[in-house]
Amino acid sequence: MNRRPLGLVAAAYATAVLWATIGPAPWRTSGHQLDGGILNPAAWTAPVTWTTGYLAEIAFNVAIFVPVGMLAALLISRRRWPLAMLAGFGFTAVIELVQVPEPERISDPRDLVMNTAGAVLGVVIVMVARGVRRAGLVAESLRESRLAPVTDAEFDPMHEPAPTPTPTHEPALAAARPDRAA
Repeated sequence: MNRRPLGLVAAAYATAVLWATIGPAPWRTSGHQLDGGILNPAAWTAPVTWTTGYLAEIAFNVAIFVPVGMLAALLISRRRWPLAMLAGFGFTAVIELVQVPEPERISDPRDLVMNTAGAVLGVVIVMVARGVRRAGLVAESLRESRLAPVTDAEFDPMHEPAPTPTPTHEPALAAARPDRAA
């Protein structure tokens, strides 16, 4: 599979996410960020972190990272799918760390958790899709490999199969036609 076009799509999407999350904010931000953002241990246990915010904001934080997880899972080998989850976590951690000193941005543990959940969901979607595809391919190959219908006698444990006749081979010279030129 040529992953180059997929890599370009991933790079474009990552650029868009970075622009939306750490670029200049077109709106005025006001939030409940504690000093230090995700680096402050108190931010992880503060009730304001987990009780504020709108459901739409939480859903957006999950939804924006579903494609990140999907693209990472498609770009990384199938056997290394945990790396795709780790890539999603790493990407959102970098974003949240860059937001810590920014006055216009809010570094929030809830964002880190929801973004990571979105990336994990994206990886799971790809893994399920691959499993369904693989199951379909297996079913198709089983369908194609059936050469003769199965009879009940083949499943009867008391049934002894009839002996198969052994082929007789005539010597090659006996089967050859006499030469007409002679």
